[in-house]
Amino acid sequence: MLKIDKNLINAALHARNNAQSPYSKYSVGAAVQSKSGAIYAGCNVERCSYTQTTHAEQNAIDNMIAAEGSVKIERIVIVAAPADVRCALSDFENSIINTIMTGGCCGHCLQIIWENCYNDTAVEIYFLRQDATITATTIGTLLPYPFGPSDLGIYYGEII
Repeated sequence: MLKIDKNLINAALHARNNAQSPYSKYSVGAAVQSKSGAIYAGCNVERCSYTQTTHAEQNAIDNMIAAEGSVKIERIVIVAAPADVRCALSDFENSIINTIMTGGCCGHCLQIIWENCYNDTAVEIYFLRQDATITATTIGTLLPYPFGPSDLGIYYGEII
């Protein structure tokens, strides 16, 4: 795994600060880096119907697609904690990146991430925890048997 970029962390933290989570009181921010190196952020936006809630990872990836079209994700950072927990870059600056998973993305978000990995199971995913730890993994680890566009004979991006 590469050393996580502070700009990517800051984008996820800033997005988390803007989360609208009045029901769960659990704020999530995500930042995705595209193949071009650009960074796009998103946060969870809850709605009282629940099924129309936007997940942070989905929001960030949709922002990437809106800006660049269908492009490959290089890495993604997710910051999640109760809304009343403050998270800042300084909390994570000396964190050791580990690979022991304790929670992660929901299945909905894993599928959304996979669809813009272009069959690259090595796309990096970093989780910043409220205890100031960082967990690093890959989409291939979290979604070992993916189903995506290529299974339908669809290739809207480059083939890895």
